[in-house]
Amino acid sequence: MKGKFYSVLLILFLIFATGLRAQNSAKNDSTVLKSQIKIATEIDKKQVPLNRTVLLRVTLSWLGDPDRYEITDFENPALTNFDIVGTATANKTEVVGGQTLTRREYEFTLKPRELGMGYVEGVMVKYKDRSTGQEGSLITNRIGIKVTDAIPESQAATHWPGTILVIALIIIAAGIIWFFFVYRKSRGKPIQPEIVPLIEETYLSRLKELIDFTNPDLKNDFGRLGKFLRGYLAEKFDLPAKQATTAELVQEMKNRKMDEQLISRTNEVLGVADAIMFSGGEGSREELEKVYGSVEALLERHLLEAQSARKTEEQEKE
Repeated sequence: MKGKFYSVLLILFLIFATGLRAQNSAKNDSTVLKSQIKIATEIDKKQVPLNRTVLLRVTLSWLGDPDRYEITDFENPALTNFDIVGTATANKTEVVGGQTLTRREYEFTLKPRELGMGYVEGVMVKYKDRSTGQEGSLITNRIGIKVTDAIPESQAATHWPGTILVIALIIIAAGIIWFFFVYRKSRGKPIQPEIVPLIEETYLSRLKELIDFTNPDLKNDFGRLGKFLRGYLAEKFDLPAKQATTAELVQEMKNRKMDEQLISRTNEVLGVADAIMFSGGEGSREELEKVYGSVEALLERHLLEAQSARKTEEQEKE
């Protein structure tokens, strides 16, 4: 009788141990699955007028260590009936269920070419798991977007901002005239012409405050320099530098037959900035100093040219 009792106890113990091992195995498998990298795409609208844009967002996400995955290759989406007119990236982390959720977002502003259907083909992303050394790839599904007739621009919305701006400029001009010709005259002081700083002087001053080389942010400083150079080119030469891709901008500069050295430096700086931004990695300090120096040399060269032109103009007036 005792033998049967011990046999039953032994069988119950083995069943309990087996169940506990299966439960722990399930938990471990769940942890592995939760830590896997995922990709998702979304658009802000399924129909877009011909004269409007649509926003495409590609999101990579995973639970666990934010530095676990390295994005080794990220290609711009292949498009049908659309052009990329703007890009942006962002890194976000938050705590979900006691674990860190990392999101890396890539945004593309798309402009339609003609009426009909347009498509965002699969976006291919290659990555490396730093914890295991394994490499893999992800690809998104195809997305269809309908391009509809252009919508009319609101006349009121178009005219009112310009009207308000004109009124504001008139008020400011009247104030300046009163100050110089009435107030200063009453005090018996000669009127001194205002010297407007050259655009290069302004941008060189801003450039010195743009990058902190004592503590550089290698993930973002390349993007800041690229955006800074695009702003200068747009303001100085009236180029579509803020909206166009690097290739489109360089081609537009060539079409205008601009200075070859300017085109070369622009292609160099923006090419490095784009490569680092879309790879999700970090450049080196040496690369950052080289790109910074290229932008600085470009501004200093144009400053000398602008100063010489201003001096010649003043001499001609005299």
